[in-house]
Parts: sequence; structure tokens; C-alpha cells
Amino acid sequence: MLIEEIKRQPEPLLREVLHYMKFLARLRAQEEWADVLPGRQVEQEVLDILDSK
Repeated sequence: MLIEEIKRQPEPLLREVLHYMKFLARLRAQEEWADVLPGRQVEQEVLDILDSK
């Protein structure tokens, strides 16, 4: 029912829905990797080490 209702909406709204869905997918992907990716502080420390060489 939701998909049918979305299909009946005007083009600009459809684009907004698509952008929002992609945004949610990116958030979910980031959350899945948040526990294994280095934090911003670690990234900055690595960059500082590389810059000092």
C-alpha cells in the first residue's frame, strides 16, 4: 500500500523520497561499520604522524 501511495505522488516528492531512502541506507551502513572503523581522533593522530615524517 505504501509503495502504491508513493507512486501516485508528484515527481519532486518522489525525488525527495528517493534521496531520503538513500540517506537512511548510508546511515545504516555507517552504523554497521562504526564499531570497526577508527574514530576521527585516531584518524587525526595517524595524519599527524604521517605529516611529521
